[in-house]
Amino acid sequence: PDAADLIRAYTLQNAESGLGNDYLKRKHVIRVRLEGEQFLLQARDVSDVVDWIEGLHSATNIALDLDERVMPKGPLFPR
Repeated sequence: PDAADLIRAYTLQNAESGLGNDYLKRKHVIRVRLEGEQFLLQARDVSDVVDWIEGLHSATNIALDLDERVMPKGPLFPR
């Protein structure tokens, strides 16, 4: 894909992500809220869900400037 094909870019600053366990139509759903919008992503399996959520949390934790960051939150699901 070219940069000209890009419709919109989002930042992970102040993003929220976690299990979309209240969405019952599909399995392995991840809910991502950012910039006032909500996205549902479907992963292949539970392992991918864990990897995606950990990656999103890590990226969200470093998206802000150092002066504005709070202490990182751990995973919000049981291991």
